[in-house]
This record gives sequence, structure tokens and C-alpha cells, in this order.
Amino acid sequence: MTADTYINYSKYPIDQFDNDDDGRYNSLLQRSIKQMNRDGFLSLTSFLLPDAVNALTSCILKLEKDGVGFYSTDSHNVFLDTDEQSGAKSPLHPSRIQLKSSKHIINASDLLLAKEAPNLDEIFMTQRSVLNFISSVMQTKLYPSTDPYGKFYANIFREGDGLNYHFDRSEYSISLILQPSEEGGEFQFFPNSRTIVEGWDDMILDIDDIADAVAPHSLEMKRPTLAAGDLYLFRGQNSLHRVSEIEKGKRINIILTFNTEPEVRLNQYTLQKFFGVM
Repeated sequence: MTADTYINYSKYPIDQFDNDDDGRYNSLLQRSIKQMNRDGFLSLTSFLLPDAVNALTSCILKLEKDGVGFYSTDSHNVFLDTDEQSGAKSPLHPSRIQLKSSKHIINASDLLLAKEAPNLDEIFMTQRSVLNFISSVMQTKLYPSTDPYGKFYANIFREGDGLNYHFDRSEYSISLILQPSEEGGEFQFFPNSRTIVEGWDDMILDIDDIADAVAPHSLEMKRPTLAAGDLYLFRGQNSLHRVSEIEKGKRINIILTFNTEPEVRLNQYTLQKFFGVM
């Protein structure tokens, strides 16, 4: 399998970055930069071809059925780090409040070992068209994560699962939506909110109260509507975000992670909490 069997190049000609005779690549790039600057994220509908969505979804569900992966139910703070790192004095500071999340993760190592899984390293992570495009959108050179577990991974959210408020450890992430849940499972985030949350003495937990707290900073909550095959790109390390509780069905997506420095890996806190790596 190659990138052109997965990526909808006819709609998104990111492979024309060095041969843009018809101007379609530059037009896409300028629209994408505008959306990123306006909304704090980029959403590309039907980025994956339908057959690719079906193949990836079937593969991940088979691996789940075969017992591959780790079901994470551990609690965590919003910064995905030990609270000793923050130096916070208040016992209610965001770094000290434990939040509950649960989901099934199939990590990069397991995906690369699975014979039925495509090589996501080759298709997305080291694909020149992808790297060049997201670097151009973010207007900074990005490098794929080299973490053996978290450089890319599949998330499976079952009914009752959800991913509570947090900031990513990786600077930038791409989410490829394979199957949205029937009810619940909404992706909600506050762009460029990290410094605001770091300044709180008490962690705010109600979503509406968080919206009120960041409103004076000219920030508002984003709730992008995402369908199977869609891509979204955002700066997760700088944006408080969550996936609301799944009420019906399964939510399946693949996360690809990138940073502005090469050879970046996850910290032990995140590996233990979400990947079961001790």
C-alpha cells in the first residue's frame, strides 16, 4: 500500500508541492493557513479515501478483537506530567487535580508488528507530501515523533469511555477520523489556552465555566464536526482539549504526532498512564 491509495490527492493535491503548475496546491495551502489562523485548527473533510477508511477500521477492530493493545483507565492531570514539575502551591491547581479518562490504545509498535496493518510510518509519518504540507500550514519545520509507542497510535472509545481535559505532550498532532460515535464523543478544545490554565489557582472542570474563564482572553471553545475520513490538525500541546463521553457506538481514530525538534519522545508519565509502558 502506498500513500496514493490512502490520501485523497484529487481533492487535496498536497503531493504537488514541488510541481504546482495549476496553482491548486498553493490555493489549498493558503486556505489552510487562513483556517488555522482563524480557528486554531485545520479540518480537511474526506482526506482519506473511502476504501482506506474501511481498511484501517477493519484492521483496528480485528486487532482489538485479538486482544492487541492496552485499555487505559488511569487518572491524570491536564499537563500529563507529575505535579512536582509545576511547583504549584494550591492543592486545587490544575497540575494536582486528577481527571479520569478511559480508552483502548493500539500503539505504534503493535501496529507495525501486525501483518494486517499498513505501514503508517511510510504512508503518513515520513511521507514528504504530508510533512511538507503540515510544516507549511504551521509555518515551521515539523519532524515526526520518534517515540516507539506514541509516534502514531489508534484510539478506540467504547460506550462510557472519554478522554478528559489535557494538553498533549507532542507539540502538534493529526487525527484521522475512522469512525465517529453515534452519540457523544465530541472533540472540544480551547486554542492557545495553556498559559491561561497554568495561571489558575483552582482547576475548572465544568465545560461552560471553562468557556467563561477564557472568554476575557478572546478565546472560545471549538467543537468541529468530524466524519469518517476527515483529518484535523492542531497544536495540542498548547490547547486544552477533550473527547466527551461516548454515549452510543464506538469512536475510532488514528493519531499522528509531530514536533519542532527531531528525536522527540513521550515522557514516562504519559507512557505509563496511556500506553501501559512501565
